[in-house]
Amino acid sequence: MRLRGASLLGVALGAAYGFVARLAVGRSSLAGTYAVMTLGFLVLVPFAMGYLTVRSVRSPSLAFRVLAPWVPCLIVVAAAWLVGAEGSICIVMALPLMLPLASIGGIVGASQAGRLSAALPVVALLPWVMMPLERGRPAVKRFVTTTTSITIAAPPATVWPLVVSVDSITPREQRTALFSTIGFPKPIAATLDRPGVGGVRTAAFERGIVFRETIIAWEPERRIRFTIFPDAIPATTLDPHVAIGGPYFDVLTGTFELHPLGDGGTQLVLTSEHRVSTAFNPYAVWWADRVMRSIQTNILGVLRDRAERSGQQRGR
Repeated sequence: MRLRGASLLGVALGAAYGFVARLAVGRSSLAGTYAVMTLGFLVLVPFAMGYLTVRSVRSPSLAFRVLAPWVPCLIVVAAAWLVGAEGSICIVMALPLMLPLASIGGIVGASQAGRLSAALPVVALLPWVMMPLERGRPAVKRFVTTTTSITIAAPPATVWPLVVSVDSITPREQRTALFSTIGFPKPIAATLDRPGVGGVRTAAFERGIVFRETIIAWEPERRIRFTIFPDAIPATTLDPHVAIGGPYFDVLTGTFELHPLGDGGTQLVLTSEHRVSTAFNPYAVWWADRVMRSIQTNILGVLRDRAERSGQQRGR
């Protein structure tokens, strides 16, 4: 019974610490000091939550040290989602980082060094010291290229017009993909105002997102390249931490290349260049590449199906 009471106390302490930290980074008056997109919050806060969860429990099992810290993390994240403080995209991206760090905190909290009286204030205060220090340093920009390709059983002459201007994508053409599963809007259409360099493609996504894509390279049936600028992104559509064109992430250019194949088909290659600017770029870049790869694979699949269907209809 005492173990159960200590366990509940630990979970309550860990959750309370997490709630205080989340409220602090959400207060506009403190935004210049404490922020979500810092190592202090995403690394040290979960560590401290795990540490506090386990420290008060006498002789905890290994399973308790590793898994019990997840409980306060999930409680805080669920509460933030319910009140609209965090979106599903941020939650999916943050949990794979937060949960292992909470487990490490739990393991340290059960260790002899972690139970020393001097350890508690150090662990509890370190995030609050670290976050202001990070806010004073500009995030390092990382420029990343994501390339995907698909083989299409249709010649470049058939594929090209479908690439430069994409008619409305029907629900039946949409596929289950990582980007849409975690909450990113699906592409709807991309219309071209005029062919050639200087032309503008207007790319529309669900929930009112629109990108202006200005053509900077135009080689008919071979290559089209364009810059990407967010023309309209409603504030309620994407969490500020993952908003395209925001301080942490941006998509800069897109390129379609058509390579004719010996059997009369086409290899269609889609390349995007994007920027990631966070305090934890290696992790953020991994996610950015996975999400962009998912979006590009989805678009290429739609174009392949349309081109092959068009070729079949012409062959009848």
